Amino acid sequence: MKKLPRDAEASNVLVGEVDFLDAPFVAFVRLQQAVMLGSLTEVPVPTRFLFILLGPKGKAKSYHEIGRAIATLMSDEVFHDIAYKAKDRQDLLAGIDEFLDEVIVLPPGEWDPTIRIEPPKSLPSSDKRKNMYAGGESQMNGDTPHDGGHGGGGGHAMGEELKKTGRFCGGLILDIKRKAPFFVSDFTDAFHIQALSTILFIYLGTVTNAITFGGLLGDATDNMQGVLESFLGTAIAGGLFCLLGGQPLIILSSTGPVLVFERLLFNFSR
Repeated sequence: MKKLPRDAEASNVLVGEVDFLDAPFVAFVRLQQAVMLGSLTEVPVPTRFLFILLGPKGKAKSYHEIGRAIATLMSDEVFHDIAYKAKDRQDLLAGIDEFLDEVIVLPPGEWDPTIRIEPPKSLPSSDKRKNMYAGGESQMNGDTPHDGGHGGGGGHAMGEELKKTGRFCGGLILDIKRKAPFFVSDFTDAFHIQALSTILFIYLGTVTNAITFGGLLGDATDNMQGVLESFLGTAIAGGLFCLLGGQPLIILSSTGPVLVFERLLFNFSR
């Protein structure tokens, strides 16, 4: 997992023999949204692509090699950009042809080190290949990730909610409409064992500060504003901020300047 980029998505390649087919069956599937497929993928990474090859018995080695070839294609930075944006089978075939034009092939068998040509000092740049398909992005579709370097995509196009609408709060309304389908999942996704440690960390980080500064505030204000009031204020402000602030992982609590301000305000009021 340490080697995977933050927004990595998986491609599952499945090949096998069956006894109910007379000819091979091939499917290349791109999901509209990446989903977790349980233990199908060996690491907890959402799956975006599925390649399935089933065929009659007797050609398992061929099926295996085809699967290896597809996996190699999906590991190529330029081809998986094409796979994210491909509109039909012709786009994929064009990407395969382009890959074959640039690929370096080594012959099988034993290599004689005395006549071996050393590999190049630096890897060939893929900028030329990227520029070749830069002009065709508008002709392909696909729900690409936001980061072009992590699993696909390529562009950083401005969303419509960031464009000027000419209406009051027009961009805010568009942004709310864009996020509305995911509002419920923002809460339900937290009910996961992997989120428990983060929840406990934020809770303890907030509670300890509320206790510490609540006790100091109680001493400074003759217990007019103590631990209980600090708890209540942190809970209300933290809940509102997490719901409306757009960044729920911020730890909220009282700070030293707040303590000084409350002490001065109390003395002034008294």
